[in-house]
Amino acid sequence: MLKKGNVFLTPIERHNLVTFHQWLKELENFFLFSEFFITQPSLDELEYWYNSLLNNFRNKVFIINSIDSRTPIGIVELSRIDWKNRNAAIGIIIGNKQHRQKGFATTAIKIIIDLAFNHWNLHKLYALVVENNTPSVKLFEKLKFTKEAVLRETIFFESKYYNQIVFSLLKNEYEQNIDFYNS
Repeated sequence: MLKKGNVFLTPIERHNLVTFHQWLKELENFFLFSEFFITQPSLDELEYWYNSLLNNFRNKVFIINSIDSRTPIGIVELSRIDWKNRNAAIGIIIGNKQHRQKGFATTAIKIIIDLAFNHWNLHKLYALVVENNTPSVKLFEKLKFTKEAVLRETIFFESKYYNQIVFSLLKNEYEQNIDFYNS
């Protein structure tokens, strides 16, 4: 178990799919996860997705749990892990609305950053954030990620294209701010 502050992370398990399915029923959450699904997924489709993770060394998915309530509140992942070049994409959803804007995402990302840089020896983490997802933009800015680029009109959702911002954090930047990440 990975624990810090008010959250602990556990690897995703099959029984978490029902909760995850409920989160994705909310259009806002689905939009954030729509890179993986064209339409809101059924439980069977989530089961297929889950099974694809089981022996996949390029994706690590964790459930974010509240220490106080001991309930799942979100999901955080490292995906597209490139072990040769030592980089990975990072993503997060706080699926339970009542837990948003309370520091859970910040803490969960700090746990994953520590895991990526100190345990898996990755060199770079990057996040692809939909431009109008203001909470996520603020989250990665707060976590000292650098805005690298804007990918123009890369997400198509409800008949409209959206830009994505590429944020990144290098291991040496993490090390220079270690006190911040350990707080």
